[in-house]
Amino acid sequence: MNNSQKTILVTGFMPFPGAPVNPTEMLIKRLPKRLGQHQHGVGYRFDVLPTTWEARKTVTDALRREVQPDAIVHFGVDGTRKDINIESRAVNQAIRVRLDSTGKSPDNPELDPAGKRARSATLPAAPLAVAARLSGARAKVSMNAGTYLCNATLWDSIGSGIPSIFVHVPPLPRTKWDPRPSFAVLENSAVSLLQDLARRLR
Repeated sequence: MNNSQKTILVTGFMPFPGAPVNPTEMLIKRLPKRLGQHQHGVGYRFDVLPTTWEARKTVTDALRREVQPDAIVHFGVDGTRKDINIESRAVNQAIRVRLDSTGKSPDNPELDPAGKRARSATLPAAPLAVAARLSGARAKVSMNAGTYLCNATLWDSIGSGIPSIFVHVPPLPRTKWDPRPSFAVLENSAVSLLQDLARRLR
């Protein structure tokens, strides 16, 4: 990849308790086929993250340092959502009663005991929500990234100084009457969002 070319790091997550099928893991496998390695002169790096608290440092932080991207888009699933949510804020909290995929909880109830209460996403949430809607999906800006690993990952990426955003997607529909978007719709929304971001980075 050209050293002068800008790069977007795009991540999803592996399954975790309560989400035995994670559509964002599927997204990361599909998006390279849809987007290739670059769009509008901007390169992509796609990775699936472990759903463990330990991986915040051993995998995700190491990945940021290795890739040194110009922007980061994290995708994650939230079983309570019905629409695509572009998260505009991460909070300094880590829920301790919800275990990760290895059965462990975070060490502290705060991500940074000395840190401020919240961090704002550093990529434009509203325009990216508009781009996601171009595929026909329902997408909106949210200020509630939760207190699980999705929130922690956004918190860390914002804190790294790299422009970052988190995209929550709902679980896949279980029946044809389920109003949640199909995987095809989620994929098209992700493609549209990432293409829009690439254009902004040129």
